This record gives sequence, structure tokens and C-alpha cells, in this order.
Amino acid sequence: MNMPETSVRGRIRAYIERHADKLGDHVLEVGSRMTNPGAWWIVNRDLAPPGGQWLGMDMQKGDGVDVVADLHKLPRSWEGRFSGVLCSEVLEHVARPWIALPQLRRVVRNEGWVIVTTLFAFPEHGFPDDYYRYSRSGLALLLKDAGFINIETEYAGGVELQLNDHGEDAVHERTLPMHVFAVAQRAPARRR
Repeated sequence: MNMPETSVRGRIRAYIERHADKLGDHVLEVGSRMTNPGAWWIVNRDLAPPGGQWLGMDMQKGDGVDVVADLHKLPRSWEGRFSGVLCSEVLEHVARPWIALPQLRRVVRNEGWVIVTTLFAFPEHGFPDDYYRYSRSGLALLLKDAGFINIETEYAGGVELQLNDHGEDAVHERTLPMHVFAVAQRAPARRR
């Protein structure tokens, strides 16, 4: 059973599926805890290739979590361990993304990929806290500063609103993107 791409979870899953081939055969999924056990629409392990490994990490124990770790300080033993990283609907809950994203770069192999899905316009929701919203350019800059290249971002979904921008007589209809999605690659190691 799949949700339509017009639904919030359907469009997230469709984006991840479109780029799943970039993840390779040894994947770290950041934020893997299922708050609703059995909710098929947030289980991504089925995207692992046959014989591939999938490690679910979260900041707290729960269904879908193999390892509890702090995204701001991932284990040293994970250096270059993963062929790809999936960080879906997590970055808005990360207190210091400018520290966390370089950690993701550190644990992904040279030329490995990360897939990130996060929010631009969405109601505040704590798991346990909700800190940020991202634009395409803001997310791309954070990924670039963290040492990623070949960064591609896109908006998805929309939130309709009516707005009187500057005190005009009329109210204008606007559509804000709901999500921002990105793929980015770790730059190859420099030869010495």
C-alpha cells in the first residue's frame, strides 16, 4: 500500500525512492524511531538492496532503532563506514545542524551520498523539540559548509495562505512550499 504523492508522507517517500539508488549497500538512517509502530509509511529499511545493511539510529530507544546516538557527536568508529545516509524529517528537530551535518559527512564514505528531507512550512511539532525551517538555499549552504558537493535541492508540497503583505486594500493568495528535499555527495578525499 502506498500513499499518493499528493499526501505529506507519500511525497516524502516518493522522493526517497527516486534517490534510493544513491544510498548504496550500507545505509545509516538518522531518526529511525517509529512513533507509531507498524506505520508502513515511515519504514524505509525495505529500500536496502538485497544483502545490504541498514542501521537505524535515533536519539532515543524505540521501534526501528538499532543504535542510540547523538547526531552532534557520532561514534568515532563510524568514520567513513556508510555508503549512504538517510536523514528524513529530522533536521528541523536538530538543535545545531551546522554541527550535525559535518558529522554525517564524516561517517559517509568518500563520494557517498546523503538524502535529506525537512520542512519549509509546517506546524510546530516537538520530537522532543522543533527548532528550524529551511529554504532550498539555506539547506544547500549548510550542506556545502559541511563539506558536501553535487548538492541538489527542491521544494515539494504547498501550504495555501492569504496575506496582506504591505497594508494594501486586497488580500493576496500565496503558496508556501511545505518541504525542502536534498541530495548531496561527500567530496572525494584529497590525495597527499
